[in-house]
This record gives sequence, C-alpha cells and structure tokens, in this order.
Amino acid sequence: MQKLTEEYVRQLGRGDVMAFDVATHCGFYTLGDYGTKHFPPTEKAPKYMGPDYAQHKAFRNWLIEMLTSHGIKVVAAEDVVFGHFIDFRKLCEFRGILFEVCQTLNIPIVTFKPTDIKKHGTGNGRADKKMMIEFAEKRYHIDVEGDDNLADALHIYMYFIHRYKL
Repeated sequence: MQKLTEEYVRQLGRGDVMAFDVATHCGFYTLGDYGTKHFPPTEKAPKYMGPDYAQHKAFRNWLIEMLTSHGIKVVAAEDVVFGHFIDFRKLCEFRGILFEVCQTLNIPIVTFKPTDIKKHGTGNGRADKKMMIEFAEKRYHIDVEGDDNLADALHIYMYFIHRYKL
C-alpha cells in the first residue's frame, strides 16, 4: 500500500485529499464536493445476514465511486474512540470498510484523534457538535446547514491541510 511519505506529500495538492466522518451518516469533504451521505439499513437483506448487510455494501460501492471519480490520492478520517456500544460498533464496521477500500485502491489513509480535530477547528479539544458546526461556518465560510457530519468532515480536511502544509 502507498505510504504517506514526505515525498508523496510534496506531490499532493488540496484537491487530492478527501476527508470522511465515517458513520451511517457519512460526512465527506473535498474541494468542489461535500455533504453527508446516509446509508440506512435495509429490510431486503437476507435475514441470516442481518439488516445492515446491504448497508455495508452500499457504503463500499459509494466510497469507491467517490474516491475514483475525484482522483483522490489520500484520505483523512477521524480515529475511533470508545463511546456508546452500538455507535462504536457501527463506526468500527464502516471504518474497516474505509480501510479496505483505501488498501484496494492503494490510497494512504491518515486518522486523527477527535480531540486534535476539535482543538484545531475550535480551539477547544472538547467542543460539542454545536460548536463544531458554528466554527466550520465561521472559519471556513461554508454553510453546513446544521449538519454535524459535514462540519466534522470539513474540520478533518482542514486539519490535514494544516498538518501537512498543503
């Protein structure tokens, strides 16, 4: 898999980076395209597979399309920190898919601690969703329309740009 070496980073432009706040409601941000994609469970999946089965496949297919159509060369995402069990499990499942897709497409992935993202974005490592939304709009002049998933993806993108001096 491609490594995020200093030489590789020197070749990157801001449009080569895509950030994700991975979950059932997946916030994403890259230059020219951003939003939140929802992957609801389906009852059409075979019962023995569980209702989330098609959800994972839909996420994987969408992710491949997004990364290839935008020519993405590096992915930035929030790291996993333990939280509510159900949410934590879902986050880990989607994160695993993100890692598998990036490895398949030979795209390096960088993860950041939520506290580092919040500190960079708001100055407060313990910022809540409301503050993250407010600062996304105030600092970066992008209307996230109250969507904390998009706000997080924007902050992850900007933190990557800052950290790697793009």
